[in-house]
Amino acid sequence: MNKKIIASVSIVASIAALSAILAANAQTVTPISTTTLPSTSSLPLPPKPQPQILEVGPAGKVIMRGTVASVGNGSLTVNSWGGAWTVNVSSATKVLPEAVGNDLTQFKTGDFVGIEGTVSQSSNWTIDARLVRDWTYRQVVNQERQENIKSINAFRKSSSPRNYVGTASNVSDNSFTLTVNGVSYTVNVASGAKVVNRNWMNMSISNIQNGDNVRVWGVNTNGNINALIVRDVSSPATNAR
Repeated sequence: MNKKIIASVSIVASIAALSAILAANAQTVTPISTTTLPSTSSLPLPPKPQPQILEVGPAGKVIMRGTVASVGNGSLTVNSWGGAWTVNVSSATKVLPEAVGNDLTQFKTGDFVGIEGTVSQSSNWTIDARLVRDWTYRQVVNQERQENIKSINAFRKSSSPRNYVGTASNVSDNSFTLTVNGVSYTVNVASGAKVVNRNWMNMSISNIQNGDNVRVWGVNTNGNINALIVRDVSSPATNAR
């Protein structure tokens, strides 16, 4: 009987000692504060992949997305599913962003593009394009357009010119004639002036053609307009990147 009591007392003492050790250890443990952990909202997001797409219908209608491997005269080579595809671009093809005469110089190797058209019946791995869209260049266009609009708004707030809308003629390196309701003005374009096309992309004054519809924001002094902004709404032409 005494042995059982002694054993019971020993077990109780052991449990008490173990509890004391655990309590002591618990007091020395420093809790992890959530403020020391990085916020998921501050971590950079991984780049969104551009998915390749190749869909061909029963009539040979095709939608494709891929990466430009090379740019030719009237054609693109595009890497997508199945390998390298030749994309024929004719005068009837709609090219976006807009280009004069379907000029493909705006397309660069590595650009991500979308194609709509028909699989060629005469050549393998060839598409006769109805529409070609340069998604990479579109981002460049949007960014430049936003910067130009911001700059133009700043011009308007900092000065007191007015808007003139008319037809251009006699274009030179830094001036042209603007005819507004039968009245002709000489428009002087200073080196710091903004010259943009209808897409708000930068362009050279030499791209303005006789007969183009042009909007000028500037100050008129005795028939001479000192232009701060010139926008050729007839022209989609853009400078090369």
